[in-house]
Amino acid sequence: YAWLTPEMLADQVTVDDADIEALYQSRIDDFVQEERRLTERLVFADTDAAEAAVAAISSGDLTFEQAVEARGLAISDTDLGDVARGDLPDDAAAAVFDAAPGTVVGPFESRTGPAIFRMNAVLAAQEVTLEDAAPDLRDELAADTARRIIADQGPVIADYLAGGQGPEDLADNTELVLDTIDWTPQTTDGIAAYDGFRDAAAAAREGDFPQLQELPDGGVFVLRLDGVTPPALRPLDEVRDQV
Repeated sequence: YAWLTPEMLADQVTVDDADIEALYQSRIDDFVQEERRLTERLVFADTDAAEAAVAAISSGDLTFEQAVEARGLAISDTDLGDVARGDLPDDAAAAVFDAAPGTVVGPFESRTGPAIFRMNAVLAAQEVTLEDAAPDLRDELAADTARRIIADQGPVIADYLAGGQGPEDLADNTELVLDTIDWTPQTTDGIAAYDGFRDAAAAAREGDFPQLQELPDGGVFVLRLDGVTPPALRPLDEVRDQV
């Protein structure tokens, strides 16, 4: 078989630093996350009810869970997940981000009515610098470029195949790499790690016309079945220790 994958070309691909920085900036929200809070919000029908609930919670006469239950809700209905300052109204954000974990604050007006908030945990700001992210981004860009190079070679390879050339010829005339494999359904090493190759190997018949086939990572391969070794009983001397 002859094959070529993006990984096999990656070392030959040059990636500009400007492209790496551009990709980093396009995903800046993935790399730079501001401080956040794990927060729950309970909405009331009116401000008086919300204030009464906060007072009861502050005095210890009521828990936040009991207040939620009294509203006919489950605690999961109040979960906002992790929120940034900008995710909350200004007054609520100031109180929530100043509160200690477990503290209930409010009420504050929200789009759905007067609401109280419980802040459960502080998630510190996180930042992956461009310098730290660069190696992975470089690999990603190199792989993308390699996939395009392989895709561009597809018509050329197809022309060679149409002209009757086989894997050896493709290895001589293109960047495809020639190799052989003694394949069985239990073989999963090298190119046989790909389901597509194993399926093609299982379906191959002697004398078949070689075809260009794709791999899920953007690679390609062409295989030729050279022969089938029928099942055979291994001599006892070879397997005596196992026996």
